[in-house]
Amino acid sequence: MMNILFWISNIIIVYALLVVIVTALRKPTDIRYTFLNLFRQRRRSGVTLLAITLGGVAVFIFGGFVDYSFWALREQTIRTNIGHIQLYEKGYLTGGANNSLQYTIKNYDEVKQLLLADAQIAPQIATVTGQLAFSGIISQYDTGTSTFFTGVGIEPETSLVLGSLDRIVSGSDLSRVEQQDITVGSGIANTLSAGYSDWVDMLVVNPQGGQNAMSSQVRGVFQSGIKEYDDTAIKLPLKTAQRLLQTSDVSKIIIMLQDTEQTPAVLAQINRLIEQRQLPLEARSWDDLAVFYHQVVNLFEGIFLFIKSIVSVIVVFMIGNTLMMNVVERTREIATLRALGLSQSYIGRLFVLEGIIIGIIGSVLSVSFGILIASIININGIPMPPSPGYTQGYLAFVMWDQDINLFWFSCALPLVTALIASIIPARRASKLVIAEAFRFV
Repeated sequence: MMNILFWISNIIIVYALLVVIVTALRKPTDIRYTFLNLFRQRRRSGVTLLAITLGGVAVFIFGGFVDYSFWALREQTIRTNIGHIQLYEKGYLTGGANNSLQYTIKNYDEVKQLLLADAQIAPQIATVTGQLAFSGIISQYDTGTSTFFTGVGIEPETSLVLGSLDRIVSGSDLSRVEQQDITVGSGIANTLSAGYSDWVDMLVVNPQGGQNAMSSQVRGVFQSGIKEYDDTAIKLPLKTAQRLLQTSDVSKIIIMLQDTEQTPAVLAQINRLIEQRQLPLEARSWDDLAVFYHQVVNLFEGIFLFIKSIVSVIVVFMIGNTLMMNVVERTREIATLRALGLSQSYIGRLFVLEGIIIGIIGSVLSVSFGILIASIININGIPMPPSPGYTQGYLAFVMWDQDINLFWFSCALPLVTALIASIIPARRASKLVIAEAFRFV
């Protein structure tokens, strides 16, 4: 549906521009005549252009805000232990939800070397890390409290990239801890009343079904901003997690890329490598795994579509009203032009041309003021409260220089709506009966 509207809008824009270009080349006096008629009533035309510009600027600013929100949520999602691409043992996604330790990758080091040795894949990679996911009970003896946790063993040096958006509340991040130390989410820290340098005990079930326990010292408390994650998450060095679970395997391999936009291409190359080497693995991109991200995107796109629809309707009525008033005020003038031999189609074309000129001026003003206001906003950003399910507010910006579609729509909206709005006034002007028009007072 959106693709159909996109192509219809493009056809209308091309038609409008062709009308202006052909008229300027064949009858330049018509362009001058159109401008004179438009600004004969400066106040009315000014109010119309003001409404068009305000609507266009609103769409431009809100569209840039939505683009930034999507980008920020995407990057936060990727850097919260999802990565750009994940590799699993075959069957993990279907059968490993309730028993992840039975679907582990046993040759992690070999797979990592294959990825880093591939001439097409390696240049795109920022980091590759294995992760061992597990769960259990964590408790603190001093306070007599315990809670459920979901742990992830990760190579410490890669935590600077994966999880780089985490805010360290106290202590240090995972890259600076000793092998026996851990970092915990702020929610777990509050539940256990545990802080930097406190000792905690973890109890887990290993892949063989036995119970293992380990005492560790808290060396850092982090906050990702996602409450559900912070309430249960702990991080520890991969070697420590493997020792706790008595395994040398990893649950998944996470790949961070240099550029998020390259994800589909790199995923295709990894699938090719898996097929060539006949590895018992399957690959998924962040786009396949980020369910919450897509829910938020769909919600915002619906809101944005509603706002665009409202602005379009307002612009159509404003331009239509202006042109219709012009028809009424110039009824005798139109009759005179018809009496001098000008055709109905020519009269109608003049009013369509007026609508197109209004649309072009509105497009230029909308984008110009939109860029100006967005640049002012981006100096300090807009403080925003935490989103639902999040614990941290953030600074919002208007991302106007990354999306060509935003420019296209901000230019297309005034022009397309202006052309549509001019149809009825142009038709009425061209259908006036000469004798009746001369009697009009």
